[in-house]
Amino acid sequence: MIECLTQRIELNYIIPAIRNDFIKILEKDGLSDAEISRRLGITKAAISQYKHKKRGTAMHFDTKILGEIEKSAGRILKGKNADSEINHIIGMLKKSEKICKMCERECSK
Repeated sequence: MIECLTQRIELNYIIPAIRNDFIKILEKDGLSDAEISRRLGITKAAISQYKHKKRGTAMHFDTKILGEIEKSAGRILKGKNADSEINHIIGMLKKSEKICKMCERECSK
């Protein structure tokens, strides 16, 4: 039996992918790297890594989750905490059991 921690999947794949999408959206809205860094609570160096596709590229979301990421980015623009928005999206993935499918794929390697 293969054991897999969903937290590992969240940390290594889901959170970076969500942040990657947030960065793209916030950049389109005209925010500077420094402002995106401040709002997401990550370094400017991390922003650079996302932009150069060194982080957050191992996973892609369906249109429903992408729509929710777009809404969350709007809430971040209005001052909402990015971590709570990330947790909201992870909660959606858990409810839909998509995170289980991700675990199955990753942990069967």
